[in-house]
Amino acid sequence: NSPSSFVGFPLRIPVLFFWVAQVHPNSFLSSHFFPLVYVYGSYFSMLTLWRWLRLPLAAGSSHSISSGTVHKFFYVTGPSTEFANVLEQLESTFYMQALQKFNLSDFTAAGFTSPQIPLQQFQAIATDESTHATTLQLAINALGGETISGCTFDVSSLLTDVSTMVAAARLVENVGVSAYLGALTLINDTVLSTAAATIMTVEARHQTILNLLSGATAIPQAFDVALNPSEILALAGGLISGCSLGIPANVPLQLNSSGPVLAGMELNFTSTALNGTSSSTNLSCQFLAGGLAAAIVQPLCECSVPQNITGPLYVFVTNSSQPLANNIRDAATGTIVAGPTLIFIDNQQDALAMAARPGLNSTVTTNSTATTTASFAAPTTVTLTPATPSPSAVSATPSPSTVSATLTPSTTLTSSTALTPSTTLTPSTTLTQSTVPAQSIVTTTISPSQASAILASMSA
Repeated sequence: NSPSSFVGFPLRIPVLFFWVAQVHPNSFLSSHFFPLVYVYGSYFSMLTLWRWLRLPLAAGSSHSISSGTVHKFFYVTGPSTEFANVLEQLESTFYMQALQKFNLSDFTAAGFTSPQIPLQQFQAIATDESTHATTLQLAINALGGETISGCTFDVSSLLTDVSTMVAAARLVENVGVSAYLGALTLINDTVLSTAAATIMTVEARHQTILNLLSGATAIPQAFDVALNPSEILALAGGLISGCSLGIPANVPLQLNSSGPVLAGMELNFTSTALNGTSSSTNLSCQFLAGGLAAAIVQPLCECSVPQNITGPLYVFVTNSSQPLANNIRDAATGTIVAGPTLIFIDNQQDALAMAARPGLNSTVTTNSTATTTASFAAPTTVTLTPATPSPSAVSATPSPSTVSATLTPSTTLTSSTALTPSTTLTPSTTLTQSTVPAQSIVTTTISPSQASAILASMSA
């Protein structure tokens, strides 16, 4: 089944063409030698590529099949292109149904300043995913393959409201980037890896947009985390049914949380793999974030959100305390009992996110530790837990005493203006870098649209 087993004879054909052209210089073959060789070479190249794509990974082989992916996922026990097509259809179905269900008023109710902001982005992302799915299916058919049939995608639990949908979309795009990075580690063919990279950059753009639409940090980490297909299916496999993908999925792991998740808060999980052993001292919880060389390991019975991490955080349950390497080639995946699940630690909020969606988290403090968590595994669930909503407020603490200032229509702050109990501001009031608050704690109640400008002035 190796390509080398059928390369020898076909490569002799151009040599035969050349010999005939030399012996019979006036023949059709002689006058059309180069076009014929070009056509034959193109056909043989496509045939060779298709044979590579359908080769199974040899167990224990030191060689990674370079055709492991055409898009975001690589081949394990079935044709990679067919599997990728199923996943693209899942994404396309999700965005299509979301756009069909929600209208402008739904986005306004979800806290967006202008409903056109998220709507435009979701339409663009939906177009991208549909194009990926269509193109992949055409490629499979052109190469003589058959797409996996019978798959159904149940995304209804992700579309209960706009907030849930946005959280699910954010998870989808972050998981997609991680899956794609994992696939790239097994691609040796430069043509395929280049093609895959052109799609990965688009997925990363989707990821950034969804971070902002979730009211979080656009680029929370300098690196992303690579995952393998079994880990991807632990996160998204619950959405696919009715067909065999040929890839063994990790056991899903679900975070139990009924409210905001804070740094240092103890975490509890549900999984069929735990079977009531969540307090076992033999199990560990492991956290993987972008930029970490290895996972942060804690006993499962003492598992809590790590400090000083912002953005996506993958959580595994393992039967070993040996840290998982943040490298899918070297990670001891055999120790994974369940997971990963994905949580988002949103302890920083970009001004752009606040401007686009001030209604998501109208209480902003300099030491906020609330996180957003989202996961869907079989059975599929998505949980969104931003900080508890309250009237828009900004707190600054320059000194121990407290002064309350109500912002109303008549005051402009300058470098010589101190905030006092009677200080008032209008929506047009501007805080400049030279503004000096009085030696007191100042609590200003404002409209959500003013939060970004005031926070920038206070941090200057």
